[in-house]
Amino acid sequence: MKNHHIRTLLQKYLDGKTSAKENYLVDSFIEDQLLSNSWNISAEEKKMLGADLKNKIDQKLSADRSDGLKNKNLSNQKGRKLWPIIAAAAMITIISLTALYFIKIKKQGLEVKFTTDIKPGKNQALLTLADGRKINLSNSINGELANVDGISVKKTENGELVFSIAKSIYPKKPDQQNMVETPLGGQYKVNLADGTRVWLNAGTTLKFPNQFNGSRRTVELDGEAYFEVAKDHAHPFWVKSGSQNVKVLGTHFNISNYRNEPHIKTTLLEGSIKLDNGYIQKLIEPGEQATLTGNAFEVKSVDPALVVDWKNGEFRFKNENLKSIFRKLSRWYDVDFILENRSTQLPNFTGSVSRFDQISVILKMLEETGNVKFHINGKVITVK
Repeated sequence: MKNHHIRTLLQKYLDGKTSAKENYLVDSFIEDQLLSNSWNISAEEKKMLGADLKNKIDQKLSADRSDGLKNKNLSNQKGRKLWPIIAAAAMITIISLTALYFIKIKKQGLEVKFTTDIKPGKNQALLTLADGRKINLSNSINGELANVDGISVKKTENGELVFSIAKSIYPKKPDQQNMVETPLGGQYKVNLADGTRVWLNAGTTLKFPNQFNGSRRTVELDGEAYFEVAKDHAHPFWVKSGSQNVKVLGTHFNISNYRNEPHIKTTLLEGSIKLDNGYIQKLIEPGEQATLTGNAFEVKSVDPALVVDWKNGEFRFKNENLKSIFRKLSRWYDVDFILENRSTQLPNFTGSVSRFDQISVILKMLEETGNVKFHINGKVITVK
């Protein structure tokens, strides 16, 4: 992105006129460029940008104080993320806040003291075709894997699974489903026959037909996936996940429905979706997340970048409970965490690190809190 494009986008951001996608671009830019001081701008431009950032933060702080929200998050604007703004302002020595802190540890220069280590997850999955055949996508060849009822199934060089209509014929067995399963420590991207793209996180199962028929396009999800649904107003796309159904026409959203998590979380990045659990229907807008607990939905504004960090190859935590972080690490590194003292009060954590670092890098970052230590023994990590 050229500098004049960056300046235009930053000004849009400061004016509160950016979309959810543009917010994510700005946040990533501030983190990766401004914090590393690699953006080639003059000191005067930095001061001007810093002054604008400081004014926005001061205004928000004043508003929060008047509402008695001193100990809550400083921003509830849809799609807005406060911590990169704070980090950028601190970098240019304009303002320093202690309500939130940002830690980013690079792999270079990190002193790893663990005697054993664990590699990150990778592209691996098991495909079960509608005719019952099973194909291990981890070691299968690239190219066409099968042709079932006029549907071509291919594996690309970059590790994507692509379903496409090779010949327009009605499937012989329309009720049979394909299934893609990612193991713990695995992920995969699937392109459905209608053009919809689905990214599967670790420990996830997606069921779908060869070719969508009838008035609905329906898939089933167990685990976590990010969807970019192909638009087809005549045939709405439905995702059945646990006790909820999600109806979309063409949009980008993330569903997290792991059995070891207390809630089902659906986050919208673009478009619109309707959630239905058989008791309540709920519409959500971009930048909102619906949390289903029992039969009740709670809708709130969130930072979408934190929700889809896994798809973008990162772990990004914002004041997140360590037990929640352990569950995410367990799925991606296929490990078990054991608390040495279950009564220990674990701290919350804010930070960012690549998902493709070995686990020692992340554990070292977590140890920087000063309140927790780790010991690796095979696939078991003891928390002290």
